Amino acid sequence: MKEIALGALLLMAMGLGACSTVVPATLYQMRGLDPLSADPADIALRVDLPEGLGLLPGSGSLRLRATDADGAEMVGSYPITMVGDVLQVEPASHADLRALQAEIRARKAADPDGVTGSLSIDFEPCSETADIPDRVVVSVDIRLAADGPFLPLLRDAPLADALEMAALEELTLCP
Repeated sequence: MKEIALGALLLMAMGLGACSTVVPATLYQMRGLDPLSADPADIALRVDLPEGLGLLPGSGSLRLRATDADGAEMVGSYPITMVGDVLQVEPASHADLRALQAEIRARKAADPDGVTGSLSIDFEPCSETADIPDRVVVSVDIRLAADGPFLPLLRDAPLADALEMAALEELTLCP
């Protein structure tokens, strides 16, 4: 599956890497965000792709993964959906995601240094036309609370760098 690895971009944005397209002011505001306690209903992403590109319906998922010191993995994948121009975890998955968050929090409380994890959101982009520009960029805004504003997370990040494919020409045509 050709997915935008927003998870990697989000991890970079949360301070685990460096990227010139990440908005520093948003990183500062995200410093207290804990994926293990954030309400899935409150977090949303708005993806801005160039005209002619879109998101393949039904291709999105949020993945929460953690590993404890013994190598045991706790993994969940939850469908995301577009609500207007916003990506959110489908409401039917909120309870399951909250349960996994609680399980990981409990293991982390028992062994604070032994549990590591990641949170990623993946989706497959598509093209509305066969003509794709040579340079395509994506911008992403994130909302951390249901009543909060959208904050710029990434600005003009090269889409090719975020794709798990060799070339943009491999994009699926949008339905």
